[in-house]
Amino acid sequence: MSVDKIVLRAFLSTLLAIVSLLAGMTLVLVAAFPSTLMELSYNLGMDSSSIWYAKRAYKHGEDIYFIAYATDVAIGIGDYEKIECCGEKMLADNEFAAYCAEKNESMSSSVSMTYDQYVYGQVCVAMYAQGKKTEAVNRAFELTMGFPNNNAVVAVLYTAIGEKDSATVAQIKGKMEQMQGTLTDTDKAYFEWVLSGLSE
Repeated sequence: MSVDKIVLRAFLSTLLAIVSLLAGMTLVLVAAFPSTLMELSYNLGMDSSSIWYAKRAYKHGEDIYFIAYATDVAIGIGDYEKIECCGEKMLADNEFAAYCAEKNESMSSSVSMTYDQYVYGQVCVAMYAQGKKTEAVNRAFELTMGFPNNNAVVAVLYTAIGEKDSATVAQIKGKMEQMQGTLTDTDKAYFEWVLSGLSE
């Protein structure tokens, strides 16, 4: 056997060993440290991978932070399917209210909506953007307790107005008219302002 073949065989064996080692390390990282890969892949601009790792970390640890992270990344890249999927998991988490309260405390006082309303709106708009218009409207009304500023109903309404979707606007207007007389003074002024805009 020639020296060149021996060198080539040694090189290929070493290369195969390195590739196998890297593959093994990657599998270990995916299985044991998805949260680390979540942040690493996000920093490298691999947003879809970051969402996948965040969902995996959430599945393993059940910490709402991870599914919230996945939802925020999905919102950032405008992936409506993932916004709905991750957002609904986030809403179903028992820690959702506490997590939102913590986020609200850290938000600037100049922000005119609460974090929970932001998430509700993003989930419902994502449903609308996927063509689930009636479901989006129904979900928005289901999530909107009272009529706080910049709620999910308003998010879907303005999206429908922007799309010149008169059928959805009419559906929302009809549901809002059914709500008249049921709101507290706190929400009434905003509700009437939005509704009056639909009557012009």
